[in-house]
Amino acid sequence: MFDSPRSLALVLLVACAGSGQPAKLPTGSPPMAEVTPSPPPSPAPAAPAPTATTPPAPEATEPTVLTDAQRQQDAAAAPLAQSIVDAYPNWNGFFSTLVASWSPDGKRIVFGSVRDGSPQIYAGDPAKPGEPPAAITSGPERAIWAAYTVDGKYILYLRDTRGDENHHVWRLAADGSSPTDLTPEPGVHRQEPILPGKRPDLMFHAASRVSDPSTMVYEQSISGGAPRLVYTSPGPGSLRDVTPDGTRALFVSLRSFDEAVLSEVDVATGAARRIYPPEGKKATIVTAAYAADGARLYISTDEGSESSVLLALDGKTGKELARYVSRAPRGAPLIAKVSPAGDRVAVQVAAGDHGEIRVLDGKTLALVRPIKVPLGDVQLGAFRADGKQFSILISQPDRPADVYAVELATGAVRPLREDKRPGLDALPKLTAKIESIPAFDGLSIPINVYLPVAKPGKRPTIVIFHGGPASSYAIRWNAYARFFLALGYAVLEPNVRGSTGFGRAYEMADNREKRADWLKDLETVNAWTRRQPWCDPARVIVWGQSYGGYTTLMALTRQPTLWRAGVDLYGVADLKKFLRTTDAAIRRVFVTEFGDLDRDGALLDEFSPMRDVDKITAPLFVYAGQNDPRVPRSESDAIVRALRGRQVPVEYMVAASEGHTVDRRDTKIELLTRTARFLAEATR
Repeated sequence: MFDSPRSLALVLLVACAGSGQPAKLPTGSPPMAEVTPSPPPSPAPAAPAPTATTPPAPEATEPTVLTDAQRQQDAAAAPLAQSIVDAYPNWNGFFSTLVASWSPDGKRIVFGSVRDGSPQIYAGDPAKPGEPPAAITSGPERAIWAAYTVDGKYILYLRDTRGDENHHVWRLAADGSSPTDLTPEPGVHRQEPILPGKRPDLMFHAASRVSDPSTMVYEQSISGGAPRLVYTSPGPGSLRDVTPDGTRALFVSLRSFDEAVLSEVDVATGAARRIYPPEGKKATIVTAAYAADGARLYISTDEGSESSVLLALDGKTGKELARYVSRAPRGAPLIAKVSPAGDRVAVQVAAGDHGEIRVLDGKTLALVRPIKVPLGDVQLGAFRADGKQFSILISQPDRPADVYAVELATGAVRPLREDKRPGLDALPKLTAKIESIPAFDGLSIPINVYLPVAKPGKRPTIVIFHGGPASSYAIRWNAYARFFLALGYAVLEPNVRGSTGFGRAYEMADNREKRADWLKDLETVNAWTRRQPWCDPARVIVWGQSYGGYTTLMALTRQPTLWRAGVDLYGVADLKKFLRTTDAAIRRVFVTEFGDLDRDGALLDEFSPMRDVDKITAPLFVYAGQNDPRVPRSESDAIVRALRGRQVPVEYMVAASEGHTVDRRDTKIELLTRTARFLAEATR
């Protein structure tokens, strides 16, 4: 666990929500012919060449050793897996807010891509989207975020080691030379830097450690030198913005997925004053940003209700100056970016199953125009320095995520990249739609439905549940779905209660004891799936990643007769053990979601898969990243050990150079081919 959309939980807890690419969530290919030679690569911490499967650590459960016959079967599926993995997204996943960022002169962009086998940073000419980009970073370690400094002299980027999420901030000259690690201290989870608009010499970033729930805010010279501690929050939180002169900062403290507090911090003294919501009130906060002059604040919130509101506040008094209320889709969070001049605000409407983009007047917050985008996962990027364009990311069911520019004056959308992806057009056609089915208590459960376009008939069906818990699946390119659709499966993605983007009450409807209602949603989805004309009711498979892996295990223990097989990618097996070993910030935030480790032992036991592990009879595939800082490998070891002890069919894959991830090309191909063989055998 665990992932969440772009609120603080985005920055702090966001993880893999799902597909072969990072979906709303989850690599790349060998260098392709259209990619030019890289500038000098940034050094990564020394590491052996990655291999997909690692030998166990002492006392760990052994991964499955494949037979020669199984390896041959996997090799037969490899060409299809490679064609899908190599249809790379130009996006490094929602561990990062990077879509595409311009250089100050607007002549270059930096963006993420997995085209060369792992998430890396590339630079391109926005006027020539078909030209090969230049690699700013290269493997084996991933780089997930980047931006030009305000003066254009440098590119800053984030990099960790084997998916451990201890990101370092690196500085690189704009021409790709002289890589420098600005934050060499090990063992620190660092968030994306904030760059004040009138202080090209400074950056600010928030950081935490696995063993401590507190969050520190640092000021640091981009030229080098040690950071200066500005502020310490006793709990989880994130730095959201800094005034152009670097004297004030906006910090959001996360109490739970449905409660946050925005404070303004005086950078010189570290003094903090509460801005929103008022004392005694609870609300979520998605956006917190300054206007260009630092005098006005923009906050997007649910106001503790079913609202989707963007507020403009006076920075000194907190007086409301303007508001924008989004009435449809109901309850969808708003993610806002303010133009450099402050005259316009670009807004992403983060509906749980799709994204929308709108442009507002910066002063009145009146709607200027909606931006026409296709049905898919649509995410907001950054403004160009002159304010005439902003970037967005679009991912569609038949097209991997890619970056686009929106002309502010007209609303026209044009591609920032036009890369060729050999093999993409040769993939079988699909259909994709969003269905809505009634839950037992009258709620509606949205479901993304992906079907192959081929002769009709009963198909094995994979039901993929998202991570989170507070997350959701937008309809989009999903490498897992694309692969299994090509093999003749149907694929579903339900956004059951607890998902974000459908209102505050829906997101909170699975908390604590209400997780019993969530289990009923799984049963409802299963029953609906079995009734569909394209589904073989005897071959319904449950699949999930992170919290979705936990969902898989809960489905197989609580509803063992309903599911033919399961795929668990780093899911939690025992909530108590997980909470003792996970990141301290996650443990703090999950009190509202699951319960307190010290006071709610019976509740945690009730909703732990291990309580009823002896009820699992369906074949299960389990995957773990060796370096997972969120759901330790020990959780996967425990479920595998329990099933092996009862001779339940289980296959176990452990990736040596992955964390809470399926990032690397070799890992993804191996995972796809092995699960294809495993499920074919399990559903005979």
